[in-house]
Amino acid sequence: MLKFRKLWALQQLEEQQEKQQQQKVDPELVNRLKALKAEIEALQGQLKELKDRYQKAKEEVNRLELAGTNLRAKQSQLNEKIYGGSLQGKEIESYQQRLAQVNQELSQAEDEELALMQQRDDIRALWAEKKQRLEECTAQYKALHQTYLRQREEIKARATALAREMTELCEAIGEEDLKLYRQLKKRHRNPLGRVAKDICSGCHLGISFEKLKQLKYQEEPVYCNHCGRLLFLDLD
Repeated sequence: MLKFRKLWALQQLEEQQEKQQQQKVDPELVNRLKALKAEIEALQGQLKELKDRYQKAKEEVNRLELAGTNLRAKQSQLNEKIYGGSLQGKEIESYQQRLAQVNQELSQAEDEELALMQQRDDIRALWAEKKQRLEECTAQYKALHQTYLRQREEIKARATALAREMTELCEAIGEEDLKLYRQLKKRHRNPLGRVAKDICSGCHLGISFEKLKQLKYQEEPVYCNHCGRLLFLDLD
């Protein structure tokens, strides 16, 4: 009776192992990690692009500031010429035209500079927003990744413990009974049927009276008269 109990225990462990092999880390967790990783990569790309745009805007503002300084210097020089009293009528008109052109260029440069400064500030604000979101996503990813690693290690640990338990049980069963068990597995994935209320757990059909009598004094293998599974009567 004891050896059949051990074979039944082996079958139970094998069924657990089948379920264990199908066990995976929470799919929702995996999908969330993938989504966060994609968002992090997208944010990193956006931040790089914003940084490049900010740098270009900054360089353009600097260029316009320098241009404005030069134009104001020209403006001052032309005013001195016009109002200095050294020019004649036609010369004054020519210098006034040049001054008008400089004034127009200066006004345009100042407008462009103001627009670029606003653009630069907008880029900086958007960069800060994206940076904050990146930090949030990174923190979430790290926390979820730790959960993922913990789940994976738990699954691995359970699989290792189960394999060790099966090895120990196989050693306790003995080669002859294991050989019988493996032969029976060629016919049925779960070759043992546990008898409860005169029913075989394998085929769920009633056991004959003769088989039940044999099981009560089970020393040799007793097989189900319907499915052919090795029967085990658990009196506990």
